[in-house]
Amino acid sequence: MKKTTFALTLTLIYVLAAVFSSPRAAGAQTRNQTTKTELTEAFTFPNECTGELMDVTDKTVVVCHDQQRADGSSEEKCQIVQDVTAVGETSGITYHGTATFKDEFTAIDQCNFTFTNSGAVRLISPGSDVNLVLHFDDVTVMRDCVLTTDTHTTSADCRGGGK
Repeated sequence: MKKTTFALTLTLIYVLAAVFSSPRAAGAQTRNQTTKTELTEAFTFPNECTGELMDVTDKTVVVCHDQQRADGSSEEKCQIVQDVTAVGETSGITYHGTATFKDEFTAIDQCNFTFTNSGAVRLISPGSDVNLVLHFDDVTVMRDCVLTTDTHTTSADCRGGGK
């Protein structure tokens, strides 16, 4: 699957904004903070199992814990949980499920950081219609303001419906 969901893009933007817009701690202490954000999204996404587009809505809860150290480095770990509903544009099949992601963003400064994202989306259809389970793994590494790693892998697992 070559497209990543809007949620992944939103998550990366959220993490980058949270880390780089927060004031740095002064002195020898470390500053810790936990945030919780709730939002709803709507977008279109391809169903790899049926070949049709789905209209997707979700309610998302993002809980992040960030730590900013006196040396200017920072680390943020987030857990994203989504309650997802998707409707096939052609078939009209309604899928319901959950998505869970774990993100970690570690930064020395704006030119040296690592971002990892790992998660899965489970879309379950009624009866014997095919179910869709998506897996996502992303790694982005910036060293001395040069992007050294930028991998985004996704896979679709089709279950049920005679598959």
